[in-house]
Amino acid sequence: MKKIPVNIISGFLGSGKTTAIIKLLCQKPEGQQWAVIINEFGKVSIDSQTLRSSSDSGNIFEISGGCICCSAKGYFQENLEVIIKSGNYDRIIIEPSGLGGVEWVSEIVNANFYLKLMPVISLVDIMCVENTRLQINPIYRKQISKADIIVFSKCDLLTDCKTQDRLTEKFKSSFPEKQHYLSISEINLWISVSESEFLPAKNGMLFKMLFNDDSDLKDSNYLQNCYLFGVETIFNIGRLIQYFNSHPTIIRAKGHILTEDGWNLVNYTLSGCDFEPCQIKENSAIVIIAEKTDPNLFSNLLKEIE
Repeated sequence: MKKIPVNIISGFLGSGKTTAIIKLLCQKPEGQQWAVIINEFGKVSIDSQTLRSSSDSGNIFEISGGCICCSAKGYFQENLEVIIKSGNYDRIIIEPSGLGGVEWVSEIVNANFYLKLMPVISLVDIMCVENTRLQINPIYRKQISKADIIVFSKCDLLTDCKTQDRLTEKFKSSFPEKQHYLSISEINLWISVSESEFLPAKNGMLFKMLFNDDSDLKDSNYLQNCYLFGVETIFNIGRLIQYFNSHPTIIRAKGHILTEDGWNLVNYTLSGCDFEPCQIKENSAIVIIAEKTDPNLFSNLLKEIE
């Protein structure tokens, strides 16, 4: 039986993993079936809803409510078994949570006889290369250090090539060991996925299990909550952006909301906040992920949002 190639596409919260996977699915060879396992830290699956509305919904396997490297590890293994036993898929794409430890996911894939782990890809938001708060985050740095290929996302937001070159050099100085494995644009992501099987693996195994307990890399160090609003609630986009920016402990927010301009997908990251039209929903939902340094953040959050 031919082993199924498995591509892990990692990246910190808001780096653009879901958008990149949508682009990949549009480029996959005709006749091939790909399975996508998407892991969301929150209990409401905003990203998987976005994927389903943009691709073949029958290929999406959803794991919510925790990271597949720890609290949702069992569900991840169950999904892999279902995919393998079906015999229907030519490739598996895994999108760990933006807080997930890639080494744990790699270990599980490597231990399965029917799967072939490909070099791991990490998306890096080029707009955040100079964001000091993110650069010192241990999960962000570890995801990059554990990746074989770095792909910069959101390059289209840069104003000129000089800025791109400056940020690229800045990244290289922070991660000198990665300078020969950089892809400057998401355009090269397809090449990284489809041709990465020709890249040599490290010592026959990409990563080894970490046995030491590193508390900085636990999803329990972050808080998440989901807020639902009826269709009678109309959001003001400008004020919502001001709200996110006024809370520095918020590192990610996403959801489907009803605005004065109709239904929108809101996507807040450390590099900015985007809104794009989306399908009509039964209600508005916003998932917020924040650092645990402010344990009282969520106590008055609903009132503030309203």
